[in-house]
Amino acid sequence: MRACLALVLAVAACGSDPETTSPPGRDPETPTDTAPGRRIRRLSADQFSRSLQVATGQTWTRYAQYAGALGKADWSQITEEGTDIGVTFDKLVADAARETCRKAVTAPGQAIMRYASVSDRPGVADVKILANLKYLMLRFLGEDITADDDPRLEPWLGIINGGSRITTDALMATRWEAICIGLATHPDFLTY
Repeated sequence: MRACLALVLAVAACGSDPETTSPPGRDPETPTDTAPGRRIRRLSADQFSRSLQVATGQTWTRYAQYAGALGKADWSQITEEGTDIGVTFDKLVADAARETCRKAVTAPGQAIMRYASVSDRPGVADVKILANLKYLMLRFLGEDITADDDPRLEPWLGIINGGSRITTDALMATRWEAICIGLATHPDFLTY
């Protein structure tokens, strides 16, 4: 009896119209949306603030002022945390990264400058600079790089080496700040 019922259901499924069996609003040939579990999500406002503080060792002083614009729910009018990537989020993330990275490069806590200092120059202290870049890649992006010639380091080394051969502590601090900002605004830092 069960075998007959299974056969009848199988035959009925083969002859059914695909438009009636497809989920509503989806093209069975080329789906236009991805399943909710597969979408890339950005960090919530609180997650971003905490992640930035952990990565840089500095607190973004204007977080409370801009938390709502970053998508933080106020629980009176907005009851869901915003996790959509948008222009406002991108602009505020860049502002937060500039503020915290500027302080972090010269801060005594060594959150950013663990293995190198702003007085280390390319061509002279390459071992220290590479060690610090590898450390920052792990700290911000979770990428454990062991080889000195890893291609993921090339863009960051380009910033350190810069176009100017004359380097001062202020110029090197600006270069390290640029690397910190780049890592803090990197999609791998901001999304999951």
